[in-house]
Amino acid sequence: MKLLIWFSLIVLIMTTPTFSQKPPIESGVPKALAEWRAKHYSNIRYKLNITLEKGAPLMKGDIEINVTLDEEGTKYPLVLDWRTTQFQNDKDQPFANVVRVNDELDFRTQLNNEHILIPNGYLKKGENIVKIQFASPIKTSGSAITRYIDKEDGSEYIYSLFVPSDASTAFPVFDQPDLKARFQLTIWTSNSPRKDWRFISNSKLIQQVSDDYFHPPDVPRTQIAHWSATVSVFEETKPISTYVFAFAAGDFKEFNEELEIKPLPEKLEEAKKLIQKSVNGNIVLPKIYVRKSQAEKFKPHAQEVFRLTRECVKYLENYFDYKFPFPKYDLVLIPEFPFGGMEHAGATFVRENSIIFPSEPTKNDYISRASLIFHETAHQWFGDTVTMKWFDDLWLKEGFATFMGFKAMDKIMPEMNAWKAFYERNKVAAYQTDSTKGTTPIYQEIPNLSAAKSAYGAIVYSKAPSFLKQAEFYLGEKEFQAAVRSFLKKHEYSNATWQDLVTEFELAKKEDLKVWSNAWVTKRGMPVIRIVENDVHEYEELGKPHDTAVIYSFKQNDILNENNAWLLKTKVYQHFEKNNNEVTEAKINRKESINSTVFARYWTYFYSNPKFKPNLPQFIFPNYQDYGYGIFLLNEKSRNYILANVQNEKDDFLRAMMYGSLWDSVREAELDPKDYVELVIKNVATEKDETIVSSMLGRANTAMNYYIEGGNATVKERASNANNTLANARVSASERDELARKLEEILISKMQTAETLGQRITFYRSFLNVASSEKAQGVLKDVLSGKFKIEGLNCRGESCVRPMSGAKDRVGDKTKTSDIRRFRQAQDLPLQTILKTKDKFDIVTKLFILGDKDAETLLNELTKTETSDDAKRYAYAARAGIGNAETKAKYWNDFVNNKEISESWIEAAFGPFNSVRHSNLTLQYLEKALAELPNHKRNRKIFFVNGLLGAFIGGQKSEEALKIVNKFLADNPNLDKDLRLKILENVDVIERAVKIRQKFSK
Repeated sequence: MKLLIWFSLIVLIMTTPTFSQKPPIESGVPKALAEWRAKHYSNIRYKLNITLEKGAPLMKGDIEINVTLDEEGTKYPLVLDWRTTQFQNDKDQPFANVVRVNDELDFRTQLNNEHILIPNGYLKKGENIVKIQFASPIKTSGSAITRYIDKEDGSEYIYSLFVPSDASTAFPVFDQPDLKARFQLTIWTSNSPRKDWRFISNSKLIQQVSDDYFHPPDVPRTQIAHWSATVSVFEETKPISTYVFAFAAGDFKEFNEELEIKPLPEKLEEAKKLIQKSVNGNIVLPKIYVRKSQAEKFKPHAQEVFRLTRECVKYLENYFDYKFPFPKYDLVLIPEFPFGGMEHAGATFVRENSIIFPSEPTKNDYISRASLIFHETAHQWFGDTVTMKWFDDLWLKEGFATFMGFKAMDKIMPEMNAWKAFYERNKVAAYQTDSTKGTTPIYQEIPNLSAAKSAYGAIVYSKAPSFLKQAEFYLGEKEFQAAVRSFLKKHEYSNATWQDLVTEFELAKKEDLKVWSNAWVTKRGMPVIRIVENDVHEYEELGKPHDTAVIYSFKQNDILNENNAWLLKTKVYQHFEKNNNEVTEAKINRKESINSTVFARYWTYFYSNPKFKPNLPQFIFPNYQDYGYGIFLLNEKSRNYILANVQNEKDDFLRAMMYGSLWDSVREAELDPKDYVELVIKNVATEKDETIVSSMLGRANTAMNYYIEGGNATVKERASNANNTLANARVSASERDELARKLEEILISKMQTAETLGQRITFYRSFLNVASSEKAQGVLKDVLSGKFKIEGLNCRGESCVRPMSGAKDRVGDKTKTSDIRRFRQAQDLPLQTILKTKDKFDIVTKLFILGDKDAETLLNELTKTETSDDAKRYAYAARAGIGNAETKAKYWNDFVNNKEISESWIEAAFGPFNSVRHSNLTLQYLEKALAELPNHKRNRKIFFVNGLLGAFIGGQKSEEALKIVNKFLADNPNLDKDLRLKILENVDVIERAVKIRQKFSK
């Protein structure tokens, strides 16, 4: 009878016109459905029991869902989300069976467009209880529950990852961010393979009991005599979104800060008091979980990671005036994690290699690790406590997490020059995307959560925090902070939109900010700002000499020519003779309004003063200290001055931005890329700042590979691709090869003679990137064997240790010798180390790409001594760099057909496979890769598509490749909008390369 009622209701639902609107039943989670449920469903609780068995293909369990419905909600079926279609070919099928709705029992699960529908006849106004038994996939890749088997010791690890809407592939839920719920988790595991397992989730583990007669709730007692089990029960969480609920289980080693601190004995009690004082009394001291085989490698890093986490919590509590929002905070280091980190409430998961450096670290590596820790910690407030209402406002959490992370770095690690790092890491990435036809607004319309992956990229991670830095400057620091504090308190444990944030900005500033905010949040692209110089004449009497002044003003254009304009505020730096400088705040209001954008006025002729001497600025830098957002292009006078004098600038931040502005001129085809490379060759040997060296050399490598005619092609290819004569192609090749030779010579020298270890490693890694000659190949092999000594990288002992003196061994530019000694000793890091595993495989990978005859032998020798999980991944990726058709075909088959290879292995192989040196071999795979995008979007993790496009398009630079991409877009007019935009974003690298080569080639 119940079954008949069920099918009758389904027929009624599918044939009633009004039902498609309230609520709409479509695949994924359409925004209209989410809005309907958020209006009528509330007070949600989940009691989740899961069973984890060794090697099992499925996670089994049951979930009890408690939800309150209003009157309207009882008129229609209850709609739960449950997606399993991507696993339909598996032998062990997932399932979800409804076994109870309130007082009714024995339901049969019915699915409709990835939803479970509970007939409204069984629902009631007020509290409803639904219980469902389920099983969901556990896989090495491609599922929300991932199993990782450590190849070093055989240990098993299982973890969840639900962002943006994959919780509904693990168990039935209301999988939308604004239906926050309280989760109560119980994990059942068999004792025999699990006796040493640790379990981590969002809340505290409040009970753990082992018994030989326990058995999981989803297995009937009649089927087993007994089941030796451990039951782990977690405290109910605060209200959180489904995508930040998580759990992890495995042979983790637990680190506790109180046990890990290693100060001098007489400082022990003082250090303990400092820890207790630094952390809010309501929060358990942070714990860190590391897989068993990596615990010893983590120990030298433990104290610093604890310090960064603890100090960040302390800083953010003070800045937000809001105590840490959850009862505890853990970090879980996950091997081959697909993201840098994921901010699960109370339990952040981070990529293991982002914390335990796989190579000897430089200043850039320390900044990367700290910014990751700070970013994920900031998410506990922005993202977990206050969550965006829908994923179209993804920037609210990602932008704030990045921006607040750098504010924390500025206070906690002043030696890292945080805002310079912010410019180098965020602004450049934002500009590179925002200048393309594939860019999007910060606010991105997401009609269905199935498309939410498309929102992730440089716009939300890099442009959004850049806008927030501009917002703080535009509003004022105090007003900005007051608005943020109010926003958090008003929407705690709830959801908000960007308009809610702007409302707080307006209240704090006491000003209407809608025009200002709409331009930044809802319009794509960015301004291109130029300095305009105009003469102004003032007449005393007709026919007599007159005074003359020059005024400097700004003019902005829309980089995409879509007629948009932005209101912004910046600082202008003007440099005069004898090191006299002026800094002026300036607002840029409209495109052509000169009067509203004037920032300086200087007399060039003064009629009444015959001795008057004009004093015009030698150069003008239009975005001093990086408060503005946009491409600020130098005028010719300023550009020429910087080309001649940038190396003399003492301010590291300004010098970094000067090099960046010159690179903007290269990308906009206003400066010959050869001029930039020659500037790098001229100055890199004397540049002291590691991060500036790294960016200079990275840009020079891009210029030589993409922008300077010749690249890595043959002479005939150069002539064909550029429509040049063969003679001209030989000239281009000769010029480029000479630049490459000079750069290699400088790097070889600086690898040995640079003052600091960080600098030496930076020069070495840059050399690894640019190496192309036979001599360079020989040097790389000598580095691998130890014949070529890089002090601190591949040698040990007194023979290769240069005494430390002055400031010659430092992590940051402002760190003294004594500080670096304490820093190293505090982490138990030796001052001199040997090549790490990744360094060795990086060399062999490069040798494969260059076609070195010894590469295969060297790799075979390396795999005999390097046997870790990471080493196996590196070895797989290295062979993707072999430059022959058979190897490329084999790897392409792996990329699209081999389901046993994890995503991390495939992503590691993308780069070597698509080396620009092999563009003639990989061109045939470009269109095939584009055709695979819809499949990868459905079945891969968030950043997989971005990585694939960056590699397969970035491995090309020819007009032929550009034609292939454009033809694919023309032939596929119904391609998903977000995939089309991703392609347009990435193909800009080829379009720009072709444009620049055409302008500056002979």
